Amino acid sequence: MLHKFLKFGFVGCASTVASLMVFWLIAVQFPQLNLLSKAIGYIMGFFVGFSLNKFWTYVDQTEDGEKYLLKYIVVYGITFFVYLLFNYVCDHYIHPERFIAPGFSALGLPEWADWLLKNGTFVSNILSIGVNVVLNFLGTNFLVFRVPEPKELFDEN
Repeated sequence: MLHKFLKFGFVGCASTVASLMVFWLIAVQFPQLNLLSKAIGYIMGFFVGFSLNKFWTYVDQTEDGEKYLLKYIVVYGITFFVYLLFNYVCDHYIHPERFIAPGFSALGLPEWADWLLKNGTFVSNILSIGVNVVLNFLGTNFLVFRVPEPKELFDEN
């Protein structure tokens, strides 16, 4: 299971980088499209993640003809709305950068604290991605590619 988690983590990092790059490229040009740029970035990360997970992380658990993409879409569709909702709540109500920035000031990094305070939507996006990583790992592992129980691996029936 640790091996799968490490592979999933690598795939998650790759898809997160793709997602953040797309978000950043759009947000820099069109800052008024904040939530839309996050959504487009998420979708890009989705396709990177599905491809790498199916053909690398869970390649030994895939069977021909199985509808993995459909299950993956359902899991990621649900977590997509959680991601957007969490982003919206952070951006408009919680403002997590206000809680995180003082920690950077206390560590003697006032420039980072100022940057965080000026880039709250980025902070919200990073936190939302963190919540999503956990939800996506659980959904991918137990619903999409379903990791078998040890007893199922040795069942002769």
